[in-house]
This record gives sequence, C-alpha cells and structure tokens, in this order.
Amino acid sequence: MEPPMKLLQDDAEIDGLADIMVREGVKSYLEIGSKFGGSLLRVAERLPAGSRIVSVDLPKGTKAWVQSEAELKAVIAKLRLKGFDAHMIWGDSTAKSVIDQVRALGPFDAVFIDANHTLPYVEKDFSNYGPMARIVAFHDIAWCRAPEWVGTRIDVPEFWERIKTSGRRYAELKLCPTAKNNGIGVLWQG
Repeated sequence: MEPPMKLLQDDAEIDGLADIMVREGVKSYLEIGSKFGGSLLRVAERLPAGSRIVSVDLPKGTKAWVQSEAELKAVIAKLRLKGFDAHMIWGDSTAKSVIDQVRALGPFDAVFIDANHTLPYVEKDFSNYGPMARIVAFHDIAWCRAPEWVGTRIDVPEFWERIKTSGRRYAELKLCPTAKNNGIGVLWQG
C-alpha cells in the first residue's frame, strides 16, 4: 500500500478546488508552489487523462522540508504513468527563466498559486502567471494566527481582499474546522 501524499491544504478545500476544476472543464493545470505534491496529485487525478500538469517549485525543497523534492518528483512520475502530460520546473517562480519555461507550456485553463506567501511575491506570481490562465486560485486566503505565533509572514489574505473586489467572479473555500487556517480563493479571469 502506498503511503498518503503529504497535503498542506485542508482536505475539503483542495477537494472543493478540484470540483471547480472538473466543473470548468480544466485540461491544463499549473501549480506554483507544490511542496510535496499532495495538492498537485489530488487535483490532477480528477482531471481527464492526457491533461497537461505543470508544477513550479524550489529545488531541494526548503530548510524545513528538504525531502519535498524527492516526493514531488515521485508525484510527477506517477502522473506520467497515469497518462498525464506532467512537467516539473525547478526554480524561483519570479525568475525570468522559470516564467519563460512555464509560458512555453501554456496557456493554462487554471493556475493555483501557493508559493511564497509574502505580498511582493504573491503580487508577482499573479502578475506573471495570472494572464496565462482563465482561472486563478490562491491558497491561504483565510490564514489567521494568534499574535504570538512566530513564523513566515502570510500576506495572502490582504492580497485576496484587494483582488476579489476587482469586479471579477470569484469563489471562496473556507472550510478549515478551526477557521484559523488555509482557505482557497478562486478568481475567474473573464
């Protein structure tokens, strides 16, 4: 029996995102920041075989999760075995060389942005990858921790509040039982 893939999103929220992707007929999916590949696999397996799946992530993971690279490579290999046109692009999502590699594989029906969660990076990822897709989703739109929490800054809620009022159709998946974490926002581009 295969061990479960590590999933850093709320199960119900990522399943809700996959439901939207299926309803919208998504056949090309880009994920910016896949870490272990759990969300990538969960969404991709709901799409039709032959769909183009592209992941962008940092090589060697991060200091906190150095094993993520091997697990993400295994997810890409698994998707290829299942008949998906799966691609892995290693590097900083804001680097011109990475953006160019992604653009060469686009356009996409949908992109899920879940990389660096600080405001400058979320803005850059949306600016660089949003125009490549008709649907753009963001992770951690509802992220809220106690003031004493020490860790990486998460600015996605601030960005999401600003962008969702742009007049475009959007949906929010806020299903975390504690109401303190996660949340996925989905924005339709046209």
